[in-house]
Amino acid sequence: MRVLTRAGGDTFDRQHLLVAAAILAVVALAGCSLLADDSGQRSLPTGEEAAEQYRSLDGYEATLHYEYTDRADRRSHIEVDIDGGRSRVEWLTPDSIAGNINVYNGSTLVRYNATTNEFVRIGTEDLAPFEAGADEIATVVDSAREDGETTVEGPPAGGAPLPAVPAGEDTENAPESDDNSRFNVTYEGTETVAGREAYVIDYQPVGDPGDGVVEQTVWLDTEYFITLKSRQVTRRGGEKSTFTFRMSDVTIDPDFEEDTFAFDPPSGATLNESNSYDLTSYRTIASLSDVAALSVPDPTVPDRFALDRANHIRGSDFAAVQLRYRAASSLLFVTKTTEDDYTNLSRGDPVSIGDRTGRYRSSGTRALVAWQCDGHVYTVTADISKAELLDVARSVECD
Repeated sequence: MRVLTRAGGDTFDRQHLLVAAAILAVVALAGCSLLADDSGQRSLPTGEEAAEQYRSLDGYEATLHYEYTDRADRRSHIEVDIDGGRSRVEWLTPDSIAGNINVYNGSTLVRYNATTNEFVRIGTEDLAPFEAGADEIATVVDSAREDGETTVEGPPAGGAPLPAVPAGEDTENAPESDDNSRFNVTYEGTETVAGREAYVIDYQPVGDPGDGVVEQTVWLDTEYFITLKSRQVTRRGGEKSTFTFRMSDVTIDPDFEEDTFAFDPPSGATLNESNSYDLTSYRTIASLSDVAALSVPDPTVPDRFALDRANHIRGSDFAAVQLRYRAASSLLFVTKTTEDDYTNLSRGDPVSIGDRTGRYRSSGTRALVAWQCDGHVYTVTADISKAELLDVARSVECD
């Protein structure tokens, strides 16, 4: 699972949008029948038991708080209909994003910017944004049950337990960091968060992580494994900063109003057609290749990763293909697009990609390498080491 990304979104930067629908996901985990161990501490269920309980959750709503030591705090209200595959997020603070709305009705994601009074539409087909939730749950819980004996590529996101639009590949304003670390996972008992009992799961880096994520703790609801709270500490140039996500006013299985997941444009609102697009997901590279005008990369990825989705993206003036690979809770993306300014090709450390020069940059445990070849922009992003990331990039043919 990816590392925490900035919540919300102030603009319609296409790089954010292109990844947005591809990683619509719920990091909302579920619970099950429980026992106590010899110490009296409540024991974790098996991953499969937890996943089954998650599947019994119809939906929830809550107020989300994003608290930073190095930028303005943010707050939003979320309504999630897991059973119907729908969601709505409205940003409450700060003033710069207050009134921004993300609405997903099961087939179309709408992002509304209250400041500019414009919106984009992202049509989706066969996306199933909630589908991976149960698998995420099983992985996280089983890792914690090993109590320090299991290492993972990165801690769970925690700070975005909703099918909203995360920052995705964006590292434009993120701190530079060294190679990503692996983390030991331990279960630390239970605490009360937002009036609900929560499992406490701790992630500590193996060895000295240098810059990047140096610790993270996640509080998971014992009944449905919703991420009730997450605290992450990162280090940059010797200076530490803390990001805390928490829920309040949590309601389980609420009765949603009929128009909750419909978008009614405010008076004068305009559709930003240039940044709107349609996305269709396929299960294989061959299926994507059959319909895409662009040739589809076939990268060599680490053995632990398997193809999860192959996405076909069509905008009014650009096209893209994107491959999403999964290894337990880690994600790896390979993107190819006709959009020249999809990402900043001048920021980051220069790296060689065949006979081309690309750029490498990272934030926390997530890193990106980007380069241009024959009129297309390519990116690879994942929470893996720099060496592995560059190996994947160098395996992508330029055609």
